[in-house]
Amino acid sequence: MSYDSKREAHTQLVLGMADRQGLDLQEMVLRAEISEEQFELAVDRCMGCTQPDACKCLLDSAGPALELPEYCRNGDMFGALKPK
Repeated sequence: MSYDSKREAHTQLVLGMADRQGLDLQEMVLRAEISEEQFELAVDRCMGCTQPDACKCLLDSAGPALELPEYCRNGDMFGALKPK
């Protein structure tokens, strides 16, 4: 898998996991609620994960809401961005 295709796969995982937390990260970037750098750092953290296949399976099998797995490297960020 090329670097670009790996990065795209992890971008989709980040967006999918965020969506299941009620977060539209792309919209948040457009509204300057988070920076593009913060989004790219989230993708970088995801790329360092050893369990992307497990996340893909979770996203493919879960309903509209999904509890983040404990190993999610973006859990803190998602938690901080969730509406209170």
